[in-house]
Amino acid sequence: MIALTVALGASIATAMLNVMLDVGDKINEELKAYGSNITVVPSSQAVMLNLYDVEDAETKEEYLKEETLGELLTIFWANNITDFAPVLDTDVTINNENVKLIGTWFDHHFEFVKKGTTYQRDTGIINLRSWWDITDGEWLDEVKLSGENYAMIGRQLADTLGVKAGDPYNCSNACR
Repeated sequence: MIALTVALGASIATAMLNVMLDVGDKINEELKAYGSNITVVPSSQAVMLNLYDVEDAETKEEYLKEETLGELLTIFWANNITDFAPVLDTDVTINNENVKLIGTWFDHHFEFVKKGTTYQRDTGIINLRSWWDITDGEWLDEVKLSGENYAMIGRQLADTLGVKAGDPYNCSNACR
């Protein structure tokens, strides 16, 4: 009876430990399906203008430097940061159409050195936007296309420009 009780207690403890250790990973994967839950911006951009009715307040456009992104991997909660990707956007006009142009990492190997410690992470928009459905073409391969000029465009803009996956497009004549 004692051996049975010890065996039952050990199996219950093992099962509970397994559930406890696995539930965090499962929750993390489920939350990733909804996209990022934190956005890091320069402190001057963090002012919520609409909230405080200061819409006409003059704000200076500032950006985070790429080399400072590694600081994310040094904070206390760094193990909870599963993926990240910088986003730089601007408005352009292509063939008289206003378009938002966004630059980011697709599948990027990131290394950061601080005080002799090297932090590494494979990260990018592919993991952050896992629900995006690429219907024509495929995700860009940053390693394979290193040094090349390639872009992914949405279906609506592709239809407007009359291009499809793999077509060359010279933006220098049409973009302002």
